[in-house]
Amino acid sequence: MDTRIGIGTRLHMSTTTQDMADLKNLVDDATELLQSNLQTAPDRTHIEQQIADLEQESSDPDFWNDPNDPRTKWVNQELSTKNRLMDRMKLWDELSGECTAALSLIHELKDDEDEQEMVEMMVEECKDAAEKLLSDGKKYELELLLNGKLDNRNARLVLTAGAGGTEACDWVDMLHRMYLRHAEQMDYRAVIEETSAGDVVGYKSVEILIEGPNAYGWFRGEKGAHRLVRLSPFNANNKRQTTFAGVDVVPVLDDEEVKEVDIPDSELEITTMRSGGKGGQNVNKVESGVRIKHIPTGINVKCTQERSQHLNKDLAMKRVKAQLLAIAQEQRCEEINAIRGDAVEAAWGAQIRNYVLQPYKMVKDQRNNWETSDTQGFLDGDLESCIGELLRTRAKEEQAAKDEEDLQ
Repeated sequence: MDTRIGIGTRLHMSTTTQDMADLKNLVDDATELLQSNLQTAPDRTHIEQQIADLEQESSDPDFWNDPNDPRTKWVNQELSTKNRLMDRMKLWDELSGECTAALSLIHELKDDEDEQEMVEMMVEECKDAAEKLLSDGKKYELELLLNGKLDNRNARLVLTAGAGGTEACDWVDMLHRMYLRHAEQMDYRAVIEETSAGDVVGYKSVEILIEGPNAYGWFRGEKGAHRLVRLSPFNANNKRQTTFAGVDVVPVLDDEEVKEVDIPDSELEITTMRSGGKGGQNVNKVESGVRIKHIPTGINVKCTQERSQHLNKDLAMKRVKAQLLAIAQEQRCEEINAIRGDAVEAAWGAQIRNYVLQPYKMVKDQRNNWETSDTQGFLDGDLESCIGELLRTRAKEEQAAKDEEDLQ
């Protein structure tokens, strides 16, 4: 009996020792990343002074005379950004302090047999704090990569059914669900602005507005064709079928930012249509909907949200201009007329990512070979690892291109 108790005690001690080693490694990783992030983050005193200056300016009664004034918008945006960073640094302090206090208490009580329950509780609390610190530290690292001129804007996702008929419309529905769930996981606000229902199921197209810090920078890598391979539920013989959907991502810009963009009428193809849906006889009988195509690039924008053709045309034109500005930045063009064709083609050979559900399960990004076999998790919105890896890949490519330019 005594021998069995001794063996059990040694096994318990061994397990505890391994747990402590794992915990120490986790805390060390989180602390190392914290120190690295603090080195790249702005000085805390400087941030506090900036917040005080911005708050003083916004407290002026005349400050709110024109909420749409560019300076007013900039101050509010900067104040929000600085406050978020301060809140984040305070969170880091709290989590780091919890880890330090828990490890100290664990060290004091680990040899006291009467306090083993307390030790186990402190181990769990320390592990939870370290995991949160490490997770948020990794997010901060990725956010530092979202430094493009338009990355901090809200984003509009336009999902369009490609080759595949009814299957393609269902695929758009699956993607729309995936992006809504991912936006929720990332604490973004997602609003469905417009839909065009499929003839049988799903959607021919869906427009989603994503609002939140760096929304465009986070989602812009989703632009392109998405290919699905599965046993189609709409195929009578239950055969494996390939289908496509196009995803376009556009920054949401202010009127002031797009008014300087001049597009010759000769480069535009404007058509009207009935909007359909709710809204009474006006939208169902009058051609209030507007579609604008920018001929040189192939960009297509359709707007049916407003009740009048005039308002829809203005809205569509603003979106075309916003899309051209975003493309100009990506292609590093100084003039709009230097932009190359950039329309998303939802067809074979143009895909950026494959979603294979049969005969095996795999989601693979064609741009950097990132892959996962957890297809259900991915379609349920778990895109963070994939998008994060793409951001790192692009950052390396941009740095390599910059280094090459410096050598020339």
